[in-house]
Amino acid sequence: MPTGRLHPHVGYFGTVCVSDNQGLSLDPDRQADIVAHTFLAAFDLLEKWDSDKLGGLAEFFNEVEGYWSWLPDSIGSSGAFDADGKDRLVTSYLKFRGKKPHWFFTERDVPPPRDFDVKGAAAQSALYIHMAELAPPPVNPEQLTAAYVVAIRDKMSAAQLALWTRLVRPSSNKNHPKQAVLMVSVPRAAGGVSVVGVEFRTRNGDVDLNAQVKPLTMRRLTPIYMRERGGASSAMFSKHVVVVGCGAIGAVIADALAATGVGRLTLVDYDDYSEDNVFRHILDPIWIELPKVRALQFKLEHQYPGLKVIPLAIRGEEWLHDADLGDVDAVVFALGLPTLEQAFSRALRKKTKQLPVLFTWLEPLDLGGHSVLTWTQSEGCLNCLYRNDEGVSSLQSRIAFLAPNQPVSKTITGCGSVFVPYGALQSRRTALMAAEHLLPALSGAGGASYRYWAGDGEAAAGQHLRTTPWWKAARTTMPSDEQSKRAFGRPCKHCKAA
Repeated sequence: MPTGRLHPHVGYFGTVCVSDNQGLSLDPDRQADIVAHTFLAAFDLLEKWDSDKLGGLAEFFNEVEGYWSWLPDSIGSSGAFDADGKDRLVTSYLKFRGKKPHWFFTERDVPPPRDFDVKGAAAQSALYIHMAELAPPPVNPEQLTAAYVVAIRDKMSAAQLALWTRLVRPSSNKNHPKQAVLMVSVPRAAGGVSVVGVEFRTRNGDVDLNAQVKPLTMRRLTPIYMRERGGASSAMFSKHVVVVGCGAIGAVIADALAATGVGRLTLVDYDDYSEDNVFRHILDPIWIELPKVRALQFKLEHQYPGLKVIPLAIRGEEWLHDADLGDVDAVVFALGLPTLEQAFSRALRKKTKQLPVLFTWLEPLDLGGHSVLTWTQSEGCLNCLYRNDEGVSSLQSRIAFLAPNQPVSKTITGCGSVFVPYGALQSRRTALMAAEHLLPALSGAGGASYRYWAGDGEAAAGQHLRTTPWWKAARTTMPSDEQSKRAFGRPCKHCKAA
């Protein structure tokens, strides 16, 4: 590569990145072709950016963090503050992992996160600032020096210099060098910001020009960054979803909604976690005998930074009686109790707020699962399902897969352990389908709709269970509007006036 100049996609030690295609397929029997292809791709890349020096510089700064991490003596760090462009002093801690130093950063007056290994480390100030552009980093064989820090200081605004003065002010012993850290973010032409840092020494209230300077690379362990990097929707962060029923299906729905970016979950379930739940629930056995909702709060809030979980260890009826739906964006019922769910559906329709309500349940064994999405002020409700093809009220759902009047419950130790037989894969498949079903409604997409999955029924057939004609039809390919038409048909007396 040409020397003495920064090139995009070229590291400090001359490594050229010719492809970021993680799905690239290579034939190990054509090694010569692979080498030739890589060489030519590298040549084309260098030739392209060498002929476009201005564009090449902009492209380089799009990926400056990667280049920075390979500078000599680079130090790792973990940051729990947002690089949001607001200049401020933050708190830093220095720990050694073996012989390697590692910096931790948090907001001032905020306790460090539990996963920050800062026990025994003294807290000190560090400075974070945002600048319009960054001075070019050193090119091999040059290294980062105190002159680089001075160059940044000389371009600071008056407000930034005031913070700088607080950072570098002398200690009680004016002749004793002081260790300091400066973090700088700059905008990327491709969007977002890049963040780089320097560890340096000060003496007598200024940069110690004779002391070593080390580059510092930060892992941004903040909710905003991790949500964006992990694919969580920023638009979902303002959404509040209530999940009533936190068993095998409801817990996975809550987990899936949190993973997709929903910022607030209210979990309603009066039940404690038990050993009967372990192999089809997402909670660890350590939570046995404790309320499911509190265990899920701990698990989800620790797994998804920025998520707020409100645990309510009460029955769904109690929640609905006192519920204020003003800040609620959707309600999910994962109970598998048809009579109670119909009552919930009728009660919610009396509310004046237009709200998506999703009901989901699992058929026994391997027959399948259902997800029914309705709106409180629109045609199409859960009660629409409990009619026959002539529109006459029925105790059997028109979308049931299992023929009526067949006992399917099992027990291992007597009446105290009655359960419906199904497996974890079936419950998780149903839950993920339901969560995916709800997401468009959270974005405002309206209309009642029905989704399902139909299994092969081999386990059910082995138990000599009879299925409905709908289960057989459901196993064929069917457009989503036909699925919904099957579920709702004409509006029932509970929703036809909506």
